[in-house]
This record gives sequence, C-alpha cells and structure tokens, in this order.
Amino acid sequence: MDDCRLSSLAFDIAASAGWYSSIAGLLAGFAFVAVLLPLDHRGSEQQDSGTGDAVVAFVCAFFSLLILAITYAVLAGRVGEGPVAGVAAHEQMLNGAAFGAATLLLLFGLRGVLRSFGANREVFEPAQGVILVVTSVVGPAMLLALQFSNSLDVERYRLSVQTPGSGCVASGLPPGVWINLAITGLGLVAVVALAVLHERLPRREGVQSLVAKSVLAFTALTVFWNSIVLPLLSPATVAGALFEHVVLALTASLTVAFSASAWASR
Repeated sequence: MDDCRLSSLAFDIAASAGWYSSIAGLLAGFAFVAVLLPLDHRGSEQQDSGTGDAVVAFVCAFFSLLILAITYAVLAGRVGEGPVAGVAAHEQMLNGAAFGAATLLLLFGLRGVLRSFGANREVFEPAQGVILVVTSVVGPAMLLALQFSNSLDVERYRLSVQTPGSGCVASGLPPGVWINLAITGLGLVAVVALAVLHERLPRREGVQSLVAKSVLAFTALTVFWNSIVLPLLSPATVAGALFEHVVLALTASLTVAFSASAWASR
C-alpha cells in the first residue's frame, strides 16, 4: 500500500464514531423539542396539512437520530486493526447514510413549520428559499461527498490485507475508488438535473411524510443488519467491493429522492 495515495488518509473510525454519537443525541433532543412546536396550533386545512408533514419529519428524525446515537456508540467500541477495521468501515458507511438523511429531515420539518403557521410567517419566506436549496441541492451533495470519503476507509482496509502495490493502478488509486467516484458523480448529476428541471416536477402533498418514514425504516434496518447479519458474515465479505458499492449507490438513491421530494413539496 506504500505506493497508493490512500496510505496517507489514515482515519480513526472509533474516535469519530464517539463524536457522531454525541452529535446524534444532541440533534435528537432538538427534534424532540421541535415536535412540540405545533401544539395548540389552529390554522387552515392547507396549513394543517403542511404542519402534519413537518411533525412526521421531526418525529422520524427524532427516532432515527436516537437510534443512531446508540449505533454510533457501539461503533465507537470497535477498536483494533485487521478484520475489526473492515467491519467498522462498513458500519461507518451505513450509519453515515442514515445520519445524513436524518439530518436533512430536520430541515424538511423546519421548512414545513415556517411556512405553515406563525403570525410572522411571511418574514421567514426568504429563509424558506434557503432551506429549499439546502435540502434539494447542498445537503444531498454534501451527503454524497461525505459518503465517498467514508468509502475510502473501506478501500484502505482492503489494500491493507493485499500485497503492497497489487491493488493500485497507475494513478496510485485502486479501481474501486474510480467506481465510487462514478457513482457519486451520477448522483450529483441527478441532483443538479432536478434543480434545473424542478419547474417541470409536479407538486405532491405528503411526499415529505413518505420520505421521512422511509428514512426511519432504513435506520431501523441498519440496526438489524449490523447486529444480526454482520456477525454471521466473514470480514472479507463485509468489507468487499460489492457491499461498498451497493451502500454508496443506496446513498445516491436517497439523496436523489430527498432532492426530488424537496422540489415536489415546494
């Protein structure tokens, strides 16, 4: 691995997971408080529909972040080299997809609350536009970029168990990095395309609630996967290229779904 560029990208997953656990717990507290914001609110039927979507987003974000606080705490205990590092890198990718999606849910809910009720909600209309851009373009792009960075840790583990130099091409990077870069690029192109063509997207009510429930379901599935399935698989399979590319492709799909739902509920 000495002639590979990834050799200089060493990363302590366990230490980072501890911080992520704390941040997820803090954000879960914010989500819980936000759920209580619309209490005793009375508005029109249209406003109530938007507020209902916002509450669903906050509730799903709360449970997702609470689950992630626990899963990241477990990941923080995976210290060591060898097979442990490969399993930790895989879990980091899965948790990263769920964490990014849950964070975007908070912005979904915030935008729904700001535009649905409040005596001075007109004052927040410019802020709604900013939140729309963040949830439809900036946020998904950042999530994809961070997941690509997480995939490099899986690549580093595979290189560490191979013969030095056998996994790198002339560019100094393994082929898997270029595959991940292609997946990330396709996701970013789709997000930008949705931003350019958003006026053609039909507006649909309830799409935010559907996405929020999907994120919660995905987060719960990661717990079952990490707790039940992973221990039954060999470390080589867990840290294999197939799982790595599938998780990144799944993340790209989530980001595109978030972008589309943000524009559809504009």
